[in-house]
Amino acid sequence: MSTQWRGMIRLASISAIVVACLIPLQAAVFLLSPPPSTVLGFFDLFQRNPGLGLLDLDLLLTLDYLVMLPLYLALYLIIRHRAPSAALLAVLLGLFSVLLFLVTREATFSMWILSDQYQHADPTQQAALLASGQSLLTWYNGGTFGLSYVLGAISTLLFSAALLRHRIFGRAPGVVGLITGVTMLVPANVGMVGLVVAMLSLIPTMLWLILLARAFHRQLAET
Repeated sequence: MSTQWRGMIRLASISAIVVACLIPLQAAVFLLSPPPSTVLGFFDLFQRNPGLGLLDLDLLLTLDYLVMLPLYLALYLIIRHRAPSAALLAVLLGLFSVLLFLVTREATFSMWILSDQYQHADPTQQAALLASGQSLLTWYNGGTFGLSYVLGAISTLLFSAALLRHRIFGRAPGVVGLITGVTMLVPANVGMVGLVVAMLSLIPTMLWLILLARAFHRQLAET
C-alpha cells in the first residue's frame, strides 16, 4: 500500500470503530423506544421528545452510512491490486447503497418540521400534513430502502470474498464478512422476519468492523 493512502486507511480504521460503537446504541434505542407505526404517533413523539424522534427515524444509522464511506474506499484501495474487478464493483455498489439510503431518510428531519406545522394548522391543513407525513413514511420504508440494504449486502459479500480468496488480512475478516453479507440479504423492512434478521446481523457486523479496524492498523504499521 502506497504511503500516500495512509491517511485514508487510518480514517477507515477509525470509521470502523465508530460504527461498531454506534451499533449497540442503535439497537438499544430500537428496543427501549420502538418507533411509532403511524404519522400521528411520530408527530406526538416529536412534540414530546424531538431527539428521540430523530433517533427513532434512523439518525444514528444515517451517521453510520456516512462514516462507512472511508471504509469502502479503503477496502477498494487494498483489494484492487489482487482483485480489481471485484473491488471496483464492490465499492460502486457500496457507494450507491449509501446514496440510496440517504435519499430515503428524508423523513428523519422533515417529519419534525411537519410535526411543528401540524400543531398550529387548521383541520384542512392538518389533513394535508398527515398525507405528507404518510408519503414520507412510505418512502422511508419502501423499495428504495430495501434496494439500498441489498446493495450494501452484495458489496460486503464481494469485498469479503476477495479478502478470503486472496488471504488479505488472513481468514477471519473474509469469513466473518461473508456471514455478515449473507445476513444482510434480507432487508429490514421485510416484515417481522426482516427485523429479526436485521437484529441478528448486528453481531457479525460488529465483529467484522473490529477485525477490519485491527487489520487496517496492522497495515499502517507495516508501511
